[in-house]
Amino acid sequence: MAGLADRVVVFGIRDGTLTRIFETEPEPGAIFIDLAIADIDGDGREEVIAASEGKQALYIYRLAEETATEIRLELLAIRLLPGPSQKVTVLDRGAGNLPLIVAAYKNNSASGLLTLLFTERGFAEGPAEPNLPALVTSLATGELRAQGAEEIAWGGGDGALRIVGVNDQLTNILTSDNLGSLVPALTAGMIAGENRDTLIAGTSEGFLFGFTAPVATAVPDWAVRTGRPVYDLALNSEGLLGLGTSDGAVQVWLLTPAGRTIHVVRPGETLYGLALRYGTTETAIAELNRIPVAGVIYPGQTLIIP
Repeated sequence: MAGLADRVVVFGIRDGTLTRIFETEPEPGAIFIDLAIADIDGDGREEVIAASEGKQALYIYRLAEETATEIRLELLAIRLLPGPSQKVTVLDRGAGNLPLIVAAYKNNSASGLLTLLFTERGFAEGPAEPNLPALVTSLATGELRAQGAEEIAWGGGDGALRIVGVNDQLTNILTSDNLGSLVPALTAGMIAGENRDTLIAGTSEGFLFGFTAPVATAVPDWAVRTGRPVYDLALNSEGLLGLGTSDGAVQVWLLTPAGRTIHVVRPGETLYGLALRYGTTETAIAELNRIPVAGVIYPGQTLIIP
């Protein structure tokens, strides 16, 4: 899914080829610069939240139709923001609670943060902070301090990242050391071989910085040089890190804790055989790589060996 100048476009894989399968009705001048996907109203269907810089608003699209060959989105609501949209994400508040939409918007030379709860009656405002100390250049959420509760993280144009707690107010919990000229990319999730979230920041100087939960210090736990200026980051369910660069390249990284062995599966290999070879168990390999014990591994797959 991608946001364009005047519409949101949905892509899918058809016959092994990336294909455009749907686009929303044009919204001239919208300039969609960021997207988030989540079930924000608790109806079991995910919505798309599109941040519009040009209209200074959030556009909420819901899934109107989905089949094996077709998907269709319809506009559900529009929420104006106090300034031009910058970033949008969603904060999970735990079982039984609707998630919060978290939006960053420009406020003169800096930014503000706004949280929204979407209900059948429309938007209800949550805690907000209109006067952040820097321009927001990236935004993410994750279990960064304690398991079971998510916090907001944002990267700034001043080269630092900040972790913000969400209660009745938005409270700055931690400000990192300077990581570079700015922090254009943030993501949070479990890297391969970990059972807790890691907050990963990417900088325009081409570095990745990792903060392992519970994040308690301003100094990152690790750093990696990518060789390219980082523009965007995303972690998948297998712990692989996708990295987009500002010069148009794409990289995929496998980040692992220290002391782990990496094995690339060859034709004919099985979990049982790998367990014997490395002196471990099938269960240990499967759990570390988040695959079923009885699952199939395939040639070229990268596994972490405990």
